[in-house]
Order: sequence, then structure tokens, then C-alpha cells
Amino acid sequence: MTKRINDTKKREEQIVQAAQKIFLKKGYSGTTIDDIAAEVGVVRGTILHYYNSKEKLIEAVLNNDDDPFVPSLTKLIENQNISVNERLCKVMELCSEQFSNVKPQLISYQRDYEKFRFLLDQIRIQTFYQLCEPLKKLLDNGCKEGIFSIHDTKARANSIVFAIFGITGADISPEALLEELQIIFDKFTK
Repeated sequence: MTKRINDTKKREEQIVQAAQKIFLKKGYSGTTIDDIAAEVGVVRGTILHYYNSKEKLIEAVLNNDDDPFVPSLTKLIENQNISVNERLCKVMELCSEQFSNVKPQLISYQRDYEKFRFLLDQIRIQTFYQLCEPLKKLLDNGCKEGIFSIHDTKARANSIVFAIFGITGADISPEALLEELQIIFDKFTK
């Protein structure tokens, strides 16, 4: 048994980390609450106290706020000290890096994809809305600087983010993703 933790947030983090480890190892269907409890070193009731079902646990794993991707991307997009073109290049690199980091986890969940696809889609939609506004601002900056000639930057930003989400779901390599991102930005920023 692990030492008693009175900090609720720390315990939740510990449970989510253990759940992620076991889900990756055994898959969603092969994982039980007891497996996660054993990994944490607590009884089953402790896990169920924080997350009342395996579905809530996978949702917590998929929606883990420890991922710095969206804040990092937003900060990069809003950095006025870097040219618009350089920011776009760095956005593509960051997206490719994120894809490389997340893809192995998604592949390991593939056998249970139908079980958690809805949760993953909910998270992707949240990310979509978080990224559209900063990207719109970047496109606005590019239009002001004469780099782009885009009539409706909001619609274009939404289209770009949607296209990026589409290709990240494809079975491609990080290198191919970077090429596709370049095509997307070339086509959508004219």
C-alpha cells in the first residue's frame, strides 16, 4: 500500500497516471479498476471514490491537462516578436511534434477505439475551439502585413484547424504529416 495522500489533486493525478500506464499496457477492455488500484497501491474503493467508472478514468486520461500543447501553440501564435511566416512554420513543427508524441498512445488504444472514440472526439472539439481564435488572429496579422489576402479569417482559421485534425487521424508518419501541413497552409493562406 502506498502512503495515505490527503491532497485530493495529487491523488487524482496519481490515479490518472496509473490508469494511463495500465490502459497503454492492457488496452481499455483488458484493464480493470482493480488493475489500476494495484498500480497505485490503494484499494478499489479509493479509485471509485475519485472516478466512479472505468469510462470516467479513460476520459480523465484522454483529457489530462498536463499536456502543454494548446497553451504552447497559443503562446507561439500570439508571439508578436516573431514574423507571421516564422510562426506558421513553428506551428507546423509543433503540430508534427505533438503528433509524434500522441500517435503511439492512440495506436495502443486502437483495438478499443470504438469504446473511447466519442470521448476523444469531445476533447478534439474542445481543442478545435481553443485553437481557432488564436489562428484567426495570426491570419489577421498576416493580412495586415500583406502576406495573406483572406476575406474571412475566422472561416479560414476554422478550415485550417479542421483540416489539421483530419490528417492527424490518418495513418501517416510524422514526416508525411509535416508535408501535409505545409500543403494545408500553402493552400489555405492564399
